[in-house]
Amino acid sequence: MKFYNMEEKMIRNLEQNYISVVLVVNEENKKIITKIQNINEILKNNFKNSEIVIVDNTSKNSSLESLNTLDFKHTEIKLPIKHRTQQALNAGTAIAIGDYILEIEDISFDIDYNKIMEMYKKSQEGYDFVFLTPKKLRKSSKIFYNILNKYFKNSFNEDISSSVMTLSSRRGQNKVAEVGKRIINRNVAYVLSGLKSSSIVVDMNYKNNRGFSENLMLMFDTLIYYTDAIMLFTQRLAFVFFALFGLGVIYSLITRIVRETVEGWASLFIVLSLGFFGIFLILSIIIRYLHHILQNSLNSKDYIYRSVNKK
Repeated sequence: MKFYNMEEKMIRNLEQNYISVVLVVNEENKKIITKIQNINEILKNNFKNSEIVIVDNTSKNSSLESLNTLDFKHTEIKLPIKHRTQQALNAGTAIAIGDYILEIEDISFDIDYNKIMEMYKKSQEGYDFVFLTPKKLRKSSKIFYNILNKYFKNSFNEDISSSVMTLSSRRGQNKVAEVGKRIINRNVAYVLSGLKSSSIVVDMNYKNNRGFSENLMLMFDTLIYYTDAIMLFTQRLAFVFFALFGLGVIYSLITRIVRETVEGWASLFIVLSLGFFGIFLILSIIIRYLHHILQNSLNSKDYIYRSVNKK
């Protein structure tokens, strides 16, 4: 009969899959180290092999001083300029080597990290992607996801929502990478992959720390890249302004035939101004489409590294 000491038994009970945690640090915070240490403790107690990849997205010239106090092995990625959160996650997942990758888009947000194991167990039921989804979202996020789900339908007819943590399998990552190096919205790309996904809903208020302009561009680019919503909106807008132009022509012809004093030039000027505004708006949308087409044809990355240090 073979006997095992306590340490050997603990090792035998650990999960054999290699898990990587990719987290983004957007600003210096005293609580960051405590949170990272808590995550490391959860990984050490449950997985035989694991790694933590920290993406420093603070745009400071030097590395975060607080990270120097970490007393376990980890990888630090320093980005030379401030990236969008999705781009920062792309930079981190490109380095991660785990069989499963857990993404945390902002470590400064308060999350119950014990949910990591619940997400992992869910993935073992055959799901390549598991999202930790907040029950309550702010109004702008609700509107965005309602529009997104209206025009975006995937093979499993699953609704897409915001997530505070996302767990993906290596197979899932490889499937998404086949589409291209540029990932505009990771949650949408994951569901679009056609692989099975699931969500765990948590009762929490979630308000991401992204700025207004970043949120706006993420919404705009997601709708352009993954749906027909912007295209349909542009077509309808063009039709409205074409109709206004037609009414203006008819109005001018009638006043010329009747030979009355032409009044209401101020109103006509407003209509023309709106028309030009619509034209420029449509042109800006077309330029954005062309930008995405060019970037995809070049198959270029949407992030750059200053340094990658394994500690």
